[in-house]
Amino acid sequence: MLDNTIFKDRTDADAKTSVATLQKWGGLASFLLAAAFIVPAFIYLTGNLREANGPLAYALADFLSGPVWAASLVTVVYALRERLGEHAPRRMSLALLVALLAAAAMVAVACIRSANRHYHLAHPELHLEDSTTVLVVWTTLVAGATGAGWHFLGWALVLVGWAGWTSRRFPRPLTVLYWAVGAVSLFVYVLPGIEEIAITLGLVVSIWQGLLLWKAQPGEETADR
Repeated sequence: MLDNTIFKDRTDADAKTSVATLQKWGGLASFLLAAAFIVPAFIYLTGNLREANGPLAYALADFLSGPVWAASLVTVVYALRERLGEHAPRRMSLALLVALLAAAAMVAVACIRSANRHYHLAHPELHLEDSTTVLVVWTTLVAGATGAGWHFLGWALVLVGWAGWTSRRFPRPLTVLYWAVGAVSLFVYVLPGIEEIAITLGLVVSIWQGLLLWKAQPGEETADR
């Protein structure tokens, strides 16, 4: 009987340590997500493709806004789901599923940007940058996929905020901020001009949840105030 009790205690301790380790990874992913929100936007706004390092800078922006953003988001939502445990399993599982859709959309945007740019660079004689048809098609594809990514992200954040509010395991202001970012993100596809607001709020949420997850301790069960 004593051996069984010791084994159970060790198993519980290992499980708590494993969850705490996952929280650390979630915190790191949150900080990467914050960087993926702001760095690519800065490069796209200020970069010059005709400079010597222009293609490399844009490739970095695509990598951060696509694969890094996607992997970070999925890792964060998974870590948040584990943090909540059994408090809101259905909502957090649905949030993870929607986050995967958002991740796929943003990777698609990065791939479209990269493919279009490489084709332009490989065929300068075509002067594709002067073609109205090419610009319209490219802009429509990128804007549509980006809007879809933000829309799915919005639903994911609304679900996370809902789960955090009812479980009382996230700070109340953070859950409200989840809802605020989610609400703005839902309508980026309709109002592209609010994307900057979504990016700013997303940056704040990413840093806050990164600190929350990074400071998680094994066996932490109390609600965050």
